[in-house]
Formats: sequence, C-alpha cells, structure tokens
Amino acid sequence: MNPDNMRTELVRQIGEMAERVNAVFLGYGYCQSPKGIEAECTIPVLLAQTDDCISLLFGPKRYAEEVKKETGTWFMTPGWAEVGAEMVIKELQLDRVTRYGKDPMQMAKRLFAHYRRGLFIDIGVGDREETLALACRFCNDFELTLERTEAKPQMLEEWLLKARELAFEKKDPEAVTDSLISTSTGVGPTAL
Repeated sequence: MNPDNMRTELVRQIGEMAERVNAVFLGYGYCQSPKGIEAECTIPVLLAQTDDCISLLFGPKRYAEEVKKETGTWFMTPGWAEVGAEMVIKELQLDRVTRYGKDPMQMAKRLFAHYRRGLFIDIGVGDREETLALACRFCNDFELTLERTEAKPQMLEEWLLKARELAFEKKDPEAVTDSLISTSTGVGPTAL
C-alpha cells in the first residue's frame, strides 16, 4: 500500500475506534511511514521505535545476524506470504507494463534478481501449513531458496506491554480485557 494512503487509512480506522478503545499500538516500523501519526489521532497511539516490522519481531541483533547470513534475503511474515507476488506487482504498479507488451512478473523478477533467500518467519499465527505453502510459492515465483525460522517476538511483546500501560492510564485496569485486544503486525492497528 502506498505509505500516504496507508497513513490516511490508519488515521481513519483509529478514529473509528476512538469511542471503543483507550489506546492503539501500531505494529509497523518506520519503513511504512507512520512516524508522527500520533499527532493526527484523537486517542493515544504508540508506535514501535524500530526500522521495520521484521526488526520488531526479531530484535535488532537477530535481524542483523540474518542479514549478515544472506544479504539478499526477502523476509516473510505470514501476512507477507499471504499477499504473494501479486501484491508485489500491484504495489510497484508493474501491471502497467502490459500496455507495452511486457510481462509484469518478468519485471518483478528483475527487481528480485539479487535476492537469494526467502526467509519465512513463523510467529505462531494463522494456518502454518497454508502460509508456509504460500511462502514456498512466492519463493518459487522469484527463484529464491526458502528457509523457515521462528521468531520469539520479545520486542513486540515489550511494546504491547507499553501500549497496555498507556491504555491503563486512560481506563480502569479491571475494565481492560483481552477481548479489547486484536493484535496485528504489519497489517493494521491493535486496539487496547
């Protein structure tokens, strides 16, 4: 999604939740350009202070180790595996090349020419077999070697704890329940 459109959509969705929640945690890093979004919202918004969602899942040390292991790594959470090559083509507007007789997938493959590894990050959500199969398809589409790893998202958990504390400041802690929490990373806001 275009970062400007995403920002507008996030502000809209957060505004819609304002009467039902006390705070929102955004599981995005700066790569999705939500920095400073807090000033545009009517309720407290907590944004993880990290470069991207992968760093949020791995922590900076593990992330650096994975990049060092293979610089040409395409990191895939279950969400990224689900959107697949079609989303790459759509987001980069590569479908426009069809009017010139070119294949959008071939253009996308050119952009991935220096990637060697697709690293599927199992974070324990969703249908693991299905998302792993989608990650495999993505890697096949772009001729990447698929590897699988698990993330123990301690950094994410720390940020969610901070968000809960922020929500508690605005409401009686007894009234904040897990039913008010809908966790999401790299997909949308988490309401507290």
